[in-house]
Amino acid sequence: MSNKPEFEPARAKSARVAPSLYGGIPGGRMDGSSSLLRVPPGEELLIGEGQPLVFLRRAVHYTGQWPSTMKRRRVGVFALLYIKHGRGELSVDNVPISIAGNQLLLLTPGMYMIEQADALADWEVHYIAFKLLRPVREEGGWALAPFEWSHFPRGGAMSVTDMHSIERLIERLHEGGNDADGMFGWKRQLALSELLYTILSEQKMQRTPYSAPDAVRRCAAYIDRHYKDNIRMDELASWCGLHPSTFTRHFKAAMGVLPSDYLIHARIEAAKTILPGGGPLREIARQVGFCDEYYFSRMFKKVAGVSPSVYLRTAGERTQGKERNGRILKPVNVAVTYVDEVDHLIALGLLPAAVPADHQTDRQETVIPYLKPYIAHLPHIGCELSIDMERLRKLAPELIIAGRFMKSWGVNGFADIAPTHYYSWEVDWRNVHRQLSAMLGREAHAEQNIAQFDRLVRSARDRMYAACASKTFLFLESTREGVRVSPYMSNGGWLLYQQLGLTPASIVSVNGWEHYVTSEEAAAIPADYLFVGQRSGSADVHRGLLEEPGIRRLGPRLIELPRYPWGKGGPIAYSMGVKLILALFAKFHK
Repeated sequence: MSNKPEFEPARAKSARVAPSLYGGIPGGRMDGSSSLLRVPPGEELLIGEGQPLVFLRRAVHYTGQWPSTMKRRRVGVFALLYIKHGRGELSVDNVPISIAGNQLLLLTPGMYMIEQADALADWEVHYIAFKLLRPVREEGGWALAPFEWSHFPRGGAMSVTDMHSIERLIERLHEGGNDADGMFGWKRQLALSELLYTILSEQKMQRTPYSAPDAVRRCAAYIDRHYKDNIRMDELASWCGLHPSTFTRHFKAAMGVLPSDYLIHARIEAAKTILPGGGPLREIARQVGFCDEYYFSRMFKKVAGVSPSVYLRTAGERTQGKERNGRILKPVNVAVTYVDEVDHLIALGLLPAAVPADHQTDRQETVIPYLKPYIAHLPHIGCELSIDMERLRKLAPELIIAGRFMKSWGVNGFADIAPTHYYSWEVDWRNVHRQLSAMLGREAHAEQNIAQFDRLVRSARDRMYAACASKTFLFLESTREGVRVSPYMSNGGWLLYQQLGLTPASIVSVNGWEHYVTSEEAAAIPADYLFVGQRSGSADVHRGLLEEPGIRRLGPRLIELPRYPWGKGGPIAYSMGVKLILALFAKFHK
């Protein structure tokens, strides 16, 4: 065994590497002794006994040339090794791995490694060492004890479909340096937990047999993420364990289109987002996976109805026309009782027979503003807490859709009028969309809507990441009760923080729905950008917030948001929300 450092670069371009990467922490120590974590009587930890907790030991980013001398060593720690670029041979526990870039390996203590780099090859490597501890019960509380590595999944080469997300999480491990207040350290810790969960959960899924519909959904998600790649349908079928013709049949049944058409649609939708300012047509074609700009133009016209040049010239006009008249809706004798449900049904291509009204900020009832082009002519049955049951009865719907929360609000009696489907509301509209689509027989529409939204979100994150990664954001909602710090699990928090990946200010909690602040306190909260929105009946509170001198001094850092989807919404509203943030994107550069 060599006593030299594990990474000893020759003619390195840049290196931030200390000795003993596989062995431990130079100048520091994390021993195996347990530390007692006291838990008050009657309380329990949410994590169960024996489940691992992960702690970051070090994150190293190396670029340069690797010594071509063969090296042998045993791994002494848990680590992730992401080889983004490089050429050579690697053997892990006698399993040979040919290095050609984009390899991800999980290293566990005791592994035997042999490595040999090609001479003069350029390398870019991320090395992340981490510590695993487990909570154990001790008298008077809980303690953190060493985690038995034999219980951890066997390491080696890891296959992950969404390497873009993996790279983004790895980049977050290098943010912040030695920040004084520890906030970036906390952020790195969260990124490491998410990184390990993403990798290991996918390994588990790959080992678990799944049905043909599940396989199709996985393939559709894979296409959404990798539409730029040279994807072959026979390889997707093989990945699912299905004959190509069987795979095609199941895919069309679940998604409504052939897999090859789904891929083309994914590429064209991506092209629409980058056409403005995207450069030459051949470059745009290459970016979305077409090797031929003429074939790209032909497919674009087939999918979009116009050529790329005409689309670029008339995009604004066509978008307005689509908002007015572009959706083909099938009328159904279904009554819906809550704003979100109207959004879901229209997105599924259905026009309900009766819809609720909405509350304005002054509490007056009105037609749902952003859906008015579709529903202004429909019978309205009042708002959720004041449904006109008699009018609903006269309309004689065949089915009523209502959230389970309506029962807790004391709104009952739907079942006396017509069969009623109660669904479980969640902040993630995609889960609700799938619930309703399964009941209405529109599963294929739902999956298309979800895939389109996911593509939109990924495009937004990619465009905003560089400018927003080091910024913090706060979302305040004016309500009847006062100014609320919108939590991570609110509608707006879910979209801003969880989907678009904006970093919440330190004051933001996960689920603190009763966190109210005065206008003066709001102005003093440390955040780079402040979003403000309104709930119904909050006109006076909102006016007072905006008139606060400290709020006015924020200038362009203060961003007013419309009510949807920040208060309520489904796929249409949330897509509008992403596009709105992209429209405001220029402000984040200032």
